[in-house]
Amino acid sequence: MSLKALIAFGAILSASVAGNHEGVFAGAADGASLPEAATDRRSPNKSPLVAEGVIERYMLDPRGEVEGLLLVDGSHMYVTSRAATQLLRALLPGDQVRVYGRRKPDERLVQADVIKNLSRGTTFTVPMRLDLPMQEQEHHLSVTEMNATGTIRILLSHPLKGIVQGMVLSDDTQIRLPPDTSEELRRSLHVGESVTVKGNGTKNRFGRAIEAVAIGRANAPLVPLDASIRSLP
Repeated sequence: MSLKALIAFGAILSASVAGNHEGVFAGAADGASLPEAATDRRSPNKSPLVAEGVIERYMLDPRGEVEGLLLVDGSHMYVTSRAATQLLRALLPGDQVRVYGRRKPDERLVQADVIKNLSRGTTFTVPMRLDLPMQEQEHHLSVTEMNATGTIRILLSHPLKGIVQGMVLSDDTQIRLPPDTSEELRRSLHVGESVTVKGNGTKNRFGRAIEAVAIGRANAPLVPLDASIRSLP
């Protein structure tokens, strides 16, 4: 091979290697450090657009861990709390986003694969839970006894089962129902109802979240939540 041909071949090879590295590290630059395989299988080119809007707040679990996003229109999506650090860097309340993934008709729950931040020009690839290690904070977070009263503004769905797993009240407190709550009680809750909730939870810079142990309609006695309760009196 002539010297001129060798130089040309070397230029092509260098460009190819640079392009490959750029693709592998795109997710990390946007705040979501993921294995290459996870990045490849989750992209806007492979998932349909299922939601678009402004981020209202972070979704919290009762211990105060960030575990997802709530949009202004009530669309909500869950991200493993193991990715909270990356999520907080990449997406902020007030940002305009497009969400690619899966969504059933007439449901507010979104199974997000990729979230494009239009306000910042970045992309967050939603990781699988086992793609990231457990964070130390999961071992020492604590809860305290808390109360909340307000109207049900949004019903929140379980990320896997699709059933009602909680709600957002008019004072912005996020309520989580206990796992053994009956299907009948979950279905009996409606947007616009006024309720009082007693439970255990956390308040931090992202908001308030409570796991309910008792609930009642406004100005009515609280009912302890267990599997035998079918509806609120």
